[in-house]
Amino acid sequence: MTKPTFDITQMVLLSFLAIVVYVFILIVFFYARRKYKGGVVEKVINFIIATIGFLLVADTALFLIPNYGFITSYTIHIIFKIIALTCLAVGGLKFFVR
Repeated sequence: MTKPTFDITQMVLLSFLAIVVYVFILIVFFYARRKYKGGVVEKVINFIIATIGFLLVADTALFLIPNYGFITSYTIHIIFKIIALTCLAVGGLKFFVR
């Protein structure tokens, strides 16, 4: 039985687009963090930066497919997405508690 193959060109291009958007968002929020020092707003901005950073790592993990296989890289992708969403939830809870 032959191993199924698929073309990942479109997936790679879309992942590059997502990574560019993540980097742009990170630049904007790093600038906002310098502008809004201290207080709850800075803490929320820090959680947003952490969330976007974990999403960036999650999408970058998909580039491991040629080396480690689809299942391993997709598992890493999902784990980092869960970490990112948890970070966002914790940041939201801290914002509403205050």
